[in-house]
Amino acid sequence: MSQDFQDSIRSQIRPFPRIAIYSTGWAGKQTFEQIADSLSPFITSILHRYGTYGQDVPDSIQTGLMRLWEQLVEAPTLLAEHSRLSAAFRVVSISKHTTLQKQNRKYIPFSVLEDGSELDVDEYGIRGYATPSEWWNSVESWASWASKVDQRLDITAAITAIAEEYINDIKGLVALYILTTSVDSKAAIEAHGLGHSQVYVRMIEIRRKLQALFAEYAPRQPKTWEERYHEGDDEPLLRVMEQYHDTPLALKAIETLTSGAKLRRIAANEKERKMLMYYRKKCGRQIAAAYGQAVAF
Repeated sequence: MSQDFQDSIRSQIRPFPRIAIYSTGWAGKQTFEQIADSLSPFITSILHRYGTYGQDVPDSIQTGLMRLWEQLVEAPTLLAEHSRLSAAFRVVSISKHTTLQKQNRKYIPFSVLEDGSELDVDEYGIRGYATPSEWWNSVESWASWASKVDQRLDITAAITAIAEEYINDIKGLVALYILTTSVDSKAAIEAHGLGHSQVYVRMIEIRRKLQALFAEYAPRQPKTWEERYHEGDDEPLLRVMEQYHDTPLALKAIETLTSGAKLRRIAANEKERKMLMYYRKKCGRQIAAAYGQAVAF
């Protein structure tokens, strides 16, 4: 091997960079820190456009850039064909910002609740999850999770009070056990060698006492829209009427719903009666839905 050839090889050798360099389509070779500084303003703007704000923005940027770095380690030329904007969109797509948004819809941080709020955070802040039926039957519909906790505590306190009352009465304790579990009543009574009638008498007594203790949990029947209208709550009805301000027959049909007037008495002919029937059904459903969005008991 000639000296000239060796010298040419040595001249092409470059020291291994201590800081990794990556190819970009908008600024050539850049370090990851330079890439991050270049993309961050674009990423922030895109996140704001997608509805991400507050602490979620730096959290999303950090997650996205970290995952981008992992990809660049595997493929240093990953951004070689990307513009700065397309690279920013790439980071946003792997930033998990939508996960943070979903979490925010499920949970409200105490720091947000306490900031400038005079409400009791524990009472009003923990919304938790509840089915529509649970929310409907909840005394505190604004805090159904807290209501369920209160209910569990009330049940525990009531059963404890009954148990202490019958602490020296085995028949009463067996009756309470039967009422509060899924045990077979006949098997439980015979296991203790007790008379059926005596235990059943205790069961009736305890059931009445429990009903008295749980009076506030008695099922509540929501008012119909007609009842609420006649009590003076007419705003939902007026919203529906506003939709038909240029449809006289619809307004006349709504009048029959609120006044109870007979169609045959106000309809000029059979055709008008049929149209009134049509609008009664249609408007009736809309009115019920309008009142349903403003639930009251």
